[in-house]
Amino acid sequence: MITAEQLKDIQERADALYSYLNIEEKKVEFEEEQLRTQAPDFWDDVERAQEQMKKVKGIEKWLVGYKEVRLLADELQLSFDFFHDEMVSESEVDEIYKKALQAVEALELMNMLRQKEDPMDCVLKINSGAGGTESQDWASMLMRLYMRWAESHGHKVTISNLQEGDEAGIK
Repeated sequence: MITAEQLKDIQERADALYSYLNIEEKKVEFEEEQLRTQAPDFWDDVERAQEQMKKVKGIEKWLVGYKEVRLLADELQLSFDFFHDEMVSESEVDEIYKKALQAVEALELMNMLRQKEDPMDCVLKINSGAGGTESQDWASMLMRLYMRWAESHGHKVTISNLQEGDEAGIK
C-alpha cells in the first residue's frame, strides 16, 4: 500500500511539472498556432504548412502529457481517500499509483530531453583497455548490453568498427 508521503510526492511533482512546463503559456500558444492552421491559404505553401502542423503537434504533445499526469494524480488522490473509506482495494490503489508514477516520470524525462540536440544520433565507443582477456570479455558484455537496451527502446544500432579479442570478447 502506498504511503501518504508517496501520494504527496506525486502531487508535488505534478504541480512542479505544471509550473516549469509553463502549461498556461502552452495552452495560449497552442490556440494561437491552431488558429494559424485555419487560414484559407494555409496549404498553399506545403512545406510551411507541414512545419506549422509539426509545431502544433509538438505543443499538443506537452498538453496531452500533462493532462494525463494531472488526471492520474487526481485519480490517485481519490482512490487513496476511497481506500480509507473501504470503497477500493489496496491493489487498485497500488495499480493507480504505478500508472501515475510512470506518467510523471515519462513527462519529466521528456522535459529533460527537449533540447534540439537530444534527438540526434550518438556514437558509442567501447575500448577494452588494459586487462587482457577479462577486459575484452567485459567489453563484449557491455556491447551486448548497450545493443539490447537500444533495440528494446526502439533505437537503430549499427556497428561501424569491431575488432575481435585474441581469445574472447572484443578489443
